Amino acid sequence: MSIALLPLNELSREQREGLDRELAAYYANPPTSYYKIAGQALGQYSPDLQPFHCDLVNRVAVGHRVLELGCGDAHLCPQIEKKGANYTGLDHSPALLADNRRRYPGATFLPIDAGVANNFDVVVSLYTIEHVVDPPAYLERLWDLARPGGLVAVICPEFIDSKGYAPSIYFGKTPRRLREKLISGAFADALAHLIDLCWLAPRWKVRAKTSPPGVFWINARPSELHGKTHGIDTDAVHLSRLQDLKWWFKQRDAEVLATSDSLSGVSPSVLNYNCYIVARKHAR
Repeated sequence: MSIALLPLNELSREQREGLDRELAAYYANPPTSYYKIAGQALGQYSPDLQPFHCDLVNRVAVGHRVLELGCGDAHLCPQIEKKGANYTGLDHSPALLADNRRRYPGATFLPIDAGVANNFDVVVSLYTIEHVVDPPAYLERLWDLARPGGLVAVICPEFIDSKGYAPSIYFGKTPRRLREKLISGAFADALAHLIDLCWLAPRWKVRAKTSPPGVFWINARPSELHGKTHGIDTDAVHLSRLQDLKWWFKQRDAEVLATSDSLSGVSPSVLNYNCYIVARKHAR
């Protein structure tokens, strides 16, 4: 069976380390379509299509030092520079970072594990936390990078309290469609697919929706690492949830300034599959 959806604290050390190795290798040399697909999905910033991105950018002021952890193709960078702020982006791929430096010569781009000063006015994560095996540790790094009184913002998918399942979840022994399995005569795989789809996955969804905040669900077998062609979030290992993010910031005594369920005028189609939180780090 493919279903391997576990709370973070139930993931073994071997599973964590194995996933970390696989993902580090994957992001060091991602498929050529990876950032092209991401760019198409994000499109041009607009209040209707990207209300959370726009809210975040509106909180940036002239002279602010902004860091994005997991910057990808840095589509946020020109928005930050238009505000008269300074942008720093961190990511895995050397080729991606080199391309970002060419396109945005006024910004700074560094490897994901680079040592940087913990004094940024705004620290952001845009659709990245779903790709990390240890979300609390990732959030801790975001928090540490912000200066006292600085802002920390996260935008990510809403995988738990939404309809359907994350694209990285697959059913049966392989991530192929059920029809393909039947046509090819892979009947054992097709039977496992039906059991996962009709029995195990719905049971997990109920458990996840009723779980307390702070669980941080992990998909130990993301579909793309098991043969599925790349698509949006087919590589996601963390099944991100707004309630978990709220819980984490509450533990840090942060001042939560806005969340996806507190902003007005956000369309249901955006809220169904996306979440957002921006918090102020305490000044003490």
